[in-house]
Amino acid sequence: MRLSCASLFLWEYSISDIMEILLEAGIKSVEFWAETPDFWKDRHDLIVQAALEEAIAMMPEGCTLHAPILDLNPSSYNDYVHEATIKETLWSLELANKLGARVVTIHPGKRTVHRTPTNEDWGKFLKYLKVCKKKADELELSLSLENRMPGVSSMCSTPGEMKEVLSKFPGLFFTFDVTHAFIQSPQTAMSFIGELGDKIINVHIGAPHDGKQHYPSHRNKNMEAVFRALQSSGYDGDLTIEIDDKAYSKPMTREDKVRELTEERKYLESIFDIR
Repeated sequence: MRLSCASLFLWEYSISDIMEILLEAGIKSVEFWAETPDFWKDRHDLIVQAALEEAIAMMPEGCTLHAPILDLNPSSYNDYVHEATIKETLWSLELANKLGARVVTIHPGKRTVHRTPTNEDWGKFLKYLKVCKKKADELELSLSLENRMPGVSSMCSTPGEMKEVLSKFPGLFFTFDVTHAFIQSPQTAMSFIGELGDKIINVHIGAPHDGKQHYPSHRNKNMEAVFRALQSSGYDGDLTIEIDDKAYSKPMTREDKVRELTEERKYLESIFDIR
């Protein structure tokens, strides 16, 4: 099992600084979000791409990659947004290939309006998956679909929906966002592990706090039973710390973030027996 961290927790830093902070906290792998600002704003610049490859090489246990999701939606009612989502995901797969990423995580679609998804919405999402899975297979990359936060317009926020979609695409993996599932109910989180444990290749670790998602789990021990169930299931893939600094009551300094990541790492190492 590899312990990693999503780069967006350190969104305000340069790419090289992000890696240095993670290493200072004892974390040896990164889930690199393509939309990390220092890279995203000049992502087509060859020098910037080379700098990213150099920064990722600093990590002893390499990286996974999270495809672009901001402003995007594979099921969008707007065909331009739908096509842009396909285009950006295909671009991110090429980037992952250059970086040697183990896994590329993508998001499900959702209905554009706050209503139950229609067959048309699901059709667009399945088209997106077909195109992107074909490209991932060509590049010999592991493509993994994350469970969405629950909501009336959401897709793949329940074990049943996720299971049905994965069954249509052999070789498509599952990125289990524990917080997204736990917010719906602890039982939902447990059901994801019980029903789809063999498909999980990446886990986003965090905890809800005051109605917000992605707070550090060492500050909310209510998640521990789910973590122990995951550990008991034999899971041995990536364990990705996903923290949102907006969940805190005040801005965090570099030292604050190093300290928080260090505490989270130590807590998770004790739960999952990582050495």
